[in-house]
Amino acid sequence: MLVIDDHQLVREGLKLLLAQIDPAAVVLEAEALPDGIELCKTHADIDLVLLDLSMPGSYSGNTLDVFASSCPAVKVVVVSATCDAHTVQASLRKGALGFIPKLTDNRSLVQAIRFVLDGGVYVPLEALSTGQAVRPEPQMFNGYVLRSDVPALTQRQMDVLRELLEGKSNKQICRDLNMAMGTVKSHLASIFGALRVGSRTEAIAAAERMGWRTRLLKVM
Repeated sequence: MLVIDDHQLVREGLKLLLAQIDPAAVVLEAEALPDGIELCKTHADIDLVLLDLSMPGSYSGNTLDVFASSCPAVKVVVVSATCDAHTVQASLRKGALGFIPKLTDNRSLVQAIRFVLDGGVYVPLEALSTGQAVRPEPQMFNGYVLRSDVPALTQRQMDVLRELLEGKSNKQICRDLNMAMGTVKSHLASIFGALRVGSRTEAIAAAERMGWRTRLLKVM
């Protein structure tokens, strides 16, 4: 694996987390994009690259484009301090297999990387609650994506999802959030659609797999 980031502390931290995923993995590092590209060209066995978008050099916000054009066959996950819907969406459309905010806790970050290595596409929780859907092309990926015909979750739907993760029944959710039963069921249907699941159990499992449980319940 390869970590490309201009901050040594970030590189060292990511290397420690990658060791949790596979203690036998060899983790290379580069502090600038040209160095990372050169490592990819000389190490054909790199399975995954963790790439910071804000790299030294004059790339005018095109770090991912420059890397992808130089190493088109390499799997890339963006690790960035910027996590607005536009940046996430653009990165996924350019071929990134995941977008991990740098403020993500260690447990969720490890789960996200494992998810990508297993063939999924990691979409951060923040991108679901902005009101703007992140829509990578579904046929490009085998794992988790937002369906192109499903909007991002609203704040109220995120509230329902949080209640769901606590094991609350529909009646309890109605009482806690002061909602009508029909409204709760409508929100649950939207949540199931966004997560591409068909039941409460599957929705909870999907949220757990994506590392969202801890992050959602923290904001209570």
